Amino acid sequence: MSVGLNLLLVATAVFFAVGTFALVARRSAIVMLLGTQFMFAAGAIAFVAFGKFGLGARTFSAGAAVALFAGGIAVAELAVGLAMAALLYREQRNFAVDADHR
Repeated sequence: MSVGLNLLLVATAVFFAVGTFALVARRSAIVMLLGTQFMFAAGAIAFVAFGKFGLGARTFSAGAAVALFAGGIAVAELAVGLAMAALLYREQRNFAVDADHR
C-alpha cells in the first residue's frame, strides 16, 4: 500500500489544526510552544510530501532540504520560547499566560 500526496496533505492539515488549537487555547506557555512545534512539523511534512509527489519532483532532496531548514528554525524557536517560559515562571511562579500581574 502506497501513501499518496492527498493522504499526506490531509494528515498535515490535521497536525496543523491540532497545533493551532493548542496555540489558541492559551492555557499555558508550554502548551503554546508545543502547538507551534506541531505547526512547524506539519509544514516540514508538507515540504517533504511536495518534494516527493509535487510538480516537477525529480529528486527527493529539495523537499528534504527545506524540511531540514524548517526543523532548524523550529529548534531555534523552541530555544527562544523556552527562555521566555523560564522568565515567565521566574516572575509569576506559574506558566499561565493569561494570569493577572500583581
